[in-house]
Amino acid sequence: MTMKILVADDDPTIRLLAEKTLTRAGYSVVLCESGQEIAERVKSSAPDLALIDVMLGDADGVEITRIMRADPKTRSIPVVLISGKRTDEEDLVFGLEGGADDYLVKPLNPKFLAAKVAAVLRRFSMPAELSEVLKYYSLTVDVSERFVKVRGKDVKLTRKEFDLLSVFLRRRGKLLSPQYLLETVWGYEPETYNDPHTVQVHISRLKKKLGKTFAGRLENVIGSGYRLN
Repeated sequence: MTMKILVADDDPTIRLLAEKTLTRAGYSVVLCESGQEIAERVKSSAPDLALIDVMLGDADGVEITRIMRADPKTRSIPVVLISGKRTDEEDLVFGLEGGADDYLVKPLNPKFLAAKVAAVLRRFSMPAELSEVLKYYSLTVDVSERFVKVRGKDVKLTRKEFDLLSVFLRRRGKLLSPQYLLETVWGYEPETYNDPHTVQVHISRLKKKLGKTFAGRLENVIGSGYRLN
């Protein structure tokens, strides 16, 4: 079955480049040029992934992502934000924290665009134990509902933080390298992206959100990786 990609950008040059690149890669492509179109097409066409420009003419791509995450019909669709050269890094951070799964920076490189889409789709096509509930000391993690409780209280995690926590719980006691985590959680190929700082930042946030018990048992093995004991 051909996977469907929604591309939303008010620049016709970007839409054409994305359409040609993704069609050549074997995807079906749905094009949008406004926030209103996204609202209609994302539900009617049910895309497997959405590429959304951060700064559309009539809408904010970050806010669109937040709206999609709040709607049960669209919350599971992976979102990759497209940012311009002048996009503030803070906007990208807000976008990722608001539910976006990754981002691309203009000008778009066709090969990198195709590789990024494939990596994100691969990450989300991994089979999940839909009824699985993971428990660890005071933590309860419901995989199907994607919620976390600490001592019975809800804790809000970003999508990446949730996926990272799930990997640590499933691989408890195993030493996991930053490269393994980047490939497993983010879907990055080692030869294209290998920055351990990305992992460090997310682990730091997890420790703060989940409390001292979790933080004290997530060991940083200098030069090798991380292990949840």
